[in-house]
Amino acid sequence: MPITQGNIVVGLEAGFIKVGAYGAAEGACTDLGATEGGCELTIPREYYEKMCDQEVGILSLHKVSEKCTLKVKLAETTLANLAKAMDYDDTVAVAAGVLSVGGSSAVQNLTIYLNVAGVSGGTRKYHFIKAVCVGAATHSYKRNEKTVIECEFRLIQDMTKTTDQQLFTVTDSASDTTPPTIAMTTPINGGTVTKLTKGTVLLTITEANLMNENTIVYGNSDDATIQIINITVPATPALVAGAITYNAALKTITFTPTSNWTASDICIVIVTTGLADSAGNHMANGFLGGFTVTA
Repeated sequence: MPITQGNIVVGLEAGFIKVGAYGAAEGACTDLGATEGGCELTIPREYYEKMCDQEVGILSLHKVSEKCTLKVKLAETTLANLAKAMDYDDTVAVAAGVLSVGGSSAVQNLTIYLNVAGVSGGTRKYHFIKAVCVGAATHSYKRNEKTVIECEFRLIQDMTKTTDQQLFTVTDSASDTTPPTIAMTTPINGGTVTKLTKGTVLLTITEANLMNENTIVYGNSDDATIQIINITVPATPALVAGAITYNAALKTITFTPTSNWTASDICIVIVTTGLADSAGNHMANGFLGGFTVTA
């Protein structure tokens, strides 16, 4: 096969490495953030050589061992990442800014997703079905040097899967050039929310692949891509205070106001073209919608 530029894999995708509980979908996993030097996957195998007295050569090879290891250096030294590197459940071991370690015999079975650039401009996704972090979690603090956490994940054979599919899968996807689109779901564009409640506003994204969550930002900052503006008094429009949550599995954005909605208020919803998917495709056009509050 001739070598072409499109067959050379270079670069990392958004959401490079995500880790969750064993069996979790990617949308329910935690992005471990930036890494130092990417990652390294090794798959050492051992074979038994079948021979017989009457022959001088090897008659056949039989695979007797297959051990897969994923090594990665985490550049974001959060307490949650430290807990994962030491085989602790970060949702339990980390509380109120304190990581507690020692005396636990529990093993954390994990599922890992690895996203890298694929061939021909596409994407490549590794799905490590079952893994345990077995490394020493080595990290050091030195003057004028960056601290990284060394993680070593051992892949476990998942006997619930069919033969030849019990360690991991590698999926190549074609290059994504389709921009995401967005629509108001609840309320619908031009609809209403109920007064004296903290009724949510739900936006639904149409996109085949994952979104770049770094581009989903609410507020007045320069990088904000989503705003809900109260225009009841046109001369003094005001950003509605509240927060958004993003559901990667459902591709929905939910806005929850800080205070109850006020009767007869008029609000507009703005989403800018800064919103992008993991392939770098930005919305082709901004979105402008609106709703009113019941009197």
